[in-house]
Amino acid sequence: MFNKTILASAFLFSLSANATVITNDFSPTLKSQYPLQISKPDRSALDSKNYAQGYLASYAQAHVDISQQLLSVNEVCFELDTQYSGSGSTPGSAGVDLYSYFVYAGGSRGNNSSSGRGSSLANPTFSSCFNLAEGFTKSFISEGKIAFTPYTTNTDVVITDVRVSVTGLSKISGDIVTIDAAQNVLGGEGGETVTHSVESGFTYSLSVIDNDTTLNSSGGTYSTLGVSYLEDNGNRVLKALTYGFPTYVKPASDLLFFLIGNDASSQGQLSVNVKKVNFD
Repeated sequence: MFNKTILASAFLFSLSANATVITNDFSPTLKSQYPLQISKPDRSALDSKNYAQGYLASYAQAHVDISQQLLSVNEVCFELDTQYSGSGSTPGSAGVDLYSYFVYAGGSRGNNSSSGRGSSLANPTFSSCFNLAEGFTKSFISEGKIAFTPYTTNTDVVITDVRVSVTGLSKISGDIVTIDAAQNVLGGEGGETVTHSVESGFTYSLSVIDNDTTLNSSGGTYSTLGVSYLEDNGNRVLKALTYGFPTYVKPASDLLFFLIGNDASSQGQLSVNVKKVNFD
């Protein structure tokens, strides 16, 4: 499901102009910082009749935002890395509670509910996938978020990393280019640009759609992404892209994407949607 080597390198992939089923890795928003020490949730604490938008994400210990990327959800997969402070085999178990509600054909909804998966920690990494009925996965689209709580059952076992992979129908046309903060930062530590080929003479919309970069161990993020290309007159142009604001370009060469910095501990990824538009 997940590959740390792939996650640590820059990559890009293309989506067709029509909606396509894709699998994306999402970095969760957590209520606590790593390492996580979260006990198994008491399911009776979930207010099944609280229909307020966003309640599930506020109740859960973690969530991922899928609102910008997916039209539907087919499968949600989790991986939890754990660490035992004692000696010998890891005691107890780890798991995930996933929160949803059923959305009926007419648009009405059912009560909030939880689905759980857990297992013993013979392996320090817990992994499991959820394939819920379509009515329940529609709640993820309605909320724009997938809410969940990762946990361990032994207080000497903490969670050191949580990874989430979601398969569903993409709402993004064009291409997605992913820039890695550990590989594609130009500065004192070197780094490489990410090259994306486009057709010369056409106008493209460039939109940052996801940013989970971390500047260094003290926090912070890369708030802008650099892009460079040649214009028809032979001049090289440099522009800065920011989340939520599309930038329109008419390149006569490949697009070169990069981050600027000099911190060797930068982590995470930033994704940009490259889409041909009908201005010409």
